[in-house]
Amino acid sequence: MRISRTLLLLCLSIALLGLALLLQSRGPAIVFAQEGAEWQLTFTPINHALDNNDNFSRDDRFLVVDTRETLGAGIGNSTSIMKVSVSTGLENVLYAPAYKLDPTNMAPGVGAASFSHIDDEVIFIHGPLLEETPILGFYSTRNRRGAVVRGDGAGDVRFVDFRDVSSDVTTPGAHRGGTHRHEYTLDGNRIGFTYDDFFLQNYGRTVGYMEPHPRAPKGVSHWVAILVPVVPQAVAKPGDLIRAADDSWVGRRGQMRAFIGQVVEADGKTTTSSLFVVDIPETVDITTSDSGTKTTFMKPPKGITIRRLTRTPAAGIVRGSHDGTRIAYYATASDGSRQVFLIASDGSDQDPDPAKRPIQASFLEKGASGGLRWHPSGNSIAVLSDNGVAAICVKPGPLFGAAYWLTPHGAALPAPEALVWSHGGSLLAFNRRVPTYDAKGNLVKDFNGNDFRQIFLTRFPDRNGNGIVDAIENGVVRNGASFVAGPVAPEAWASVTGFNLAARLEAAPSLPLPETLGGVRVEITDSGGATRACGIAAVHPEQINFVVPARLRSGPATATVTTHQGRKLAIPTEIAPVAPGLFSANASGSGVAAAVAVRVRGQTQSVENVFSCSPAGCAAVPLDLGPATDELILLLFGTGIRGAQSPITATIGGQRADVLGAAAQSQWPALDQVNLRIPKALAGKGEVAIVLTVDGKRSNAVTVNIK
Repeated sequence: MRISRTLLLLCLSIALLGLALLLQSRGPAIVFAQEGAEWQLTFTPINHALDNNDNFSRDDRFLVVDTRETLGAGIGNSTSIMKVSVSTGLENVLYAPAYKLDPTNMAPGVGAASFSHIDDEVIFIHGPLLEETPILGFYSTRNRRGAVVRGDGAGDVRFVDFRDVSSDVTTPGAHRGGTHRHEYTLDGNRIGFTYDDFFLQNYGRTVGYMEPHPRAPKGVSHWVAILVPVVPQAVAKPGDLIRAADDSWVGRRGQMRAFIGQVVEADGKTTTSSLFVVDIPETVDITTSDSGTKTTFMKPPKGITIRRLTRTPAAGIVRGSHDGTRIAYYATASDGSRQVFLIASDGSDQDPDPAKRPIQASFLEKGASGGLRWHPSGNSIAVLSDNGVAAICVKPGPLFGAAYWLTPHGAALPAPEALVWSHGGSLLAFNRRVPTYDAKGNLVKDFNGNDFRQIFLTRFPDRNGNGIVDAIENGVVRNGASFVAGPVAPEAWASVTGFNLAARLEAAPSLPLPETLGGVRVEITDSGGATRACGIAAVHPEQINFVVPARLRSGPATATVTTHQGRKLAIPTEIAPVAPGLFSANASGSGVAAAVAVRVRGQTQSVENVFSCSPAGCAAVPLDLGPATDELILLLFGTGIRGAQSPITATIGGQRADVLGAAAQSQWPALDQVNLRIPKALAGKGEVAIVLTVDGKRSNAVTVNIK
């Protein structure tokens, strides 16, 4: 089935030749084939748990860990807090109290340690001392508080928060449960934490903060307050929060705390885990908080406000940028994978300004599995995926979304855990569980039969110190339809994004496409050493659109770009037999499809618009599926599809759609056409996502609107 050249030109003038200059907000990326190296720092037969906190000392010479799972699982089975030299791997115990461990009764339980950013001291979770257990009981999530020890190990432990379970009315500035995940602000003044109440266990977990205060309870340094008033689920009303957790500071001074809140929706029954922020003005008086009683829950101080940033599901642990402008979190992408999203700290997914709404920052092939951490520069984020660690460029501009493996990855490797950046941003530490041997060379396991957690390190390859991986700096090769940075296919559209590539915007005047345009040239050298020039459709200072030549061998390749100034940029890429991408009407790789619909009614066919465009952008035109006797066929345009060796499959709105045909579109170079029958069951579904799978490779998702 073909459409007229006029309609095809309409789609392509928008989707194919239009330069996508809004890559900051729309350019997805997957990880490059290249990867960095990692090395193992610790080898002794104990667990060295980093626990995703601020484990580097202020001078980046040491890492602090706990030794959990000595007997059983969890922090309660940690017997000590240690620091490890980053240069030598030597271990020094900072704190090791007398302890009792058995599967049900543990004391004291010490763990989840973090260094202060400004002082040589470490904060960590501490349960009841062994001698306190007859009165206070054993370690539990509702029976712990924050303790601090000097980084040199010479000082005695001191407690920062007071736990009061003996009074009917809680001592002002104290709490009646357990604090944990203690996190200093970058300026060192405030400490964030997560809280579980001991008496009111029908109240869910919540978040709070503490700060030094002269009226703090006797024997401790800090006044404690919760930030989020949670409500028992049995009595919760629409808008109430029944749980708050996975929290992090946003900015340096502790004036915003982001968290995942489980909120009751308008029907009074459904709950959604969404992203929230608590605003804590510098002038807030923490002593105006209510520490509660045995029967009434704590209340936050006066003057704080809570804002909901997303109405769609979100997950954490969330992370705020050091400059306080952005928050990173996990959410489900349109293809069903878990990915990294960013949102302005003063934004909302309901904001009319697109710059304030969430944007997808990663398009990792295996999805994001955890460990989200901002590089101190704010220009990159480290994330776990496919048993490795990837760095994603999140600096607004043409490199946004490009990613690079900092470590080896793949199914054969043990999963990494607990990412931690050094303060200078040159090192990233993490845990892997790996085989460990004792002094006699015998393989040993922890109490639970698992390999021990060891510390690994990797360097951040950033010679100029701007917080972006060097391999990304020259530019990024992207699929020309999806704008995914990753493999490209022969005879497919591709783009290079970077800086100062061309003097101005220029487009090829006619076919065949020239190999040089505006002084710009692109050549690809494949894994066999063959070099072929690319036909160029358009150039711009930050982007080049071109066709990948035919007959390139699959595997690692190099795109050599000659800029308008004569500079030669060698950009790593990969050639694959297929690299499916679908064009969108706004030339971004997302949003409404650059497609047309054909209605088949009896022996007649009529063409219908899928989208309409204005200076404000492109919007979907709702499609009426019509009576049962009608068929509505969707003609999609993409690239990197023609090399398919097995039948192509498609989903629309998550439902399988019949693929009626797929082939090269002979009227335009590198353009592929795929025809789908829209299932009748989608009537009334509104905006739905379309995804192709070609030889096991998923395309980007584009959308249509179904009446």
